[in-house]
Amino acid sequence: MKELTDKVSWLTDAVGANCYWIDLGPDQVAIIDPGTSLGLNRVARELRRAGRSPYEVTEILLTHHDVDHAQAAAEWQRRTGARVWLGAADAAILTGAGRPVSPRRQFTSKIGTPELPGRLQLLAGDDEILPGLTALQTTGHTPGHHAFRFDGVLFAGDAARCAEGRLIPMITFFDDDPRKANASLARLRALNVDWYACGHSDPARKL
Repeated sequence: MKELTDKVSWLTDAVGANCYWIDLGPDQVAIIDPGTSLGLNRVARELRRAGRSPYEVTEILLTHHDVDHAQAAAEWQRRTGARVWLGAADAAILTGAGRPVSPRRQFTSKIGTPELPGRLQLLAGDDEILPGLTALQTTGHTPGHHAFRFDGVLFAGDAARCAEGRLIPMITFFDDDPRKANASLARLRALNVDWYACGHSDPARKL
């Protein structure tokens, strides 16, 4: 558990994608993108070593529906009773009401998709979902992708990678809509933040 700010930490034992811990306020804790089920107990042990508990979690924030980010969310929710926040367009894909956009995701969805978590809160645009915590609609990687911003930290999910303190594009092959992904990246680059916390690169201070 590596501290980025006094309220935000990187949970380094997650499997699949980077997972982050946020102390939102008294009796409120969020995790972002808990990763795959293989990392569920690893993260729980990491928290206990740091003197924290998985049962402190009241909010689970999902940047998008991909297995490497969201597979563990349903089990985390069952164990903690936390609310789960996910873009409405991505939730529709998990329920079968929507269809994956890209041929790659159409193929991988046949292999398996994450379970739809309980206590689901749908995101459909920009919104301050809790005091100081903002969801930012960043479509392109998936149709319901959202980034989050809190305490000077931008949690970009798969809308970007970080290199040398700058945001750089994800590999285009992994984006459902490269044009929208480029627009979302440009939007995130313009934000005034102190830290970039992406899904598949180490967090870094913004240069």
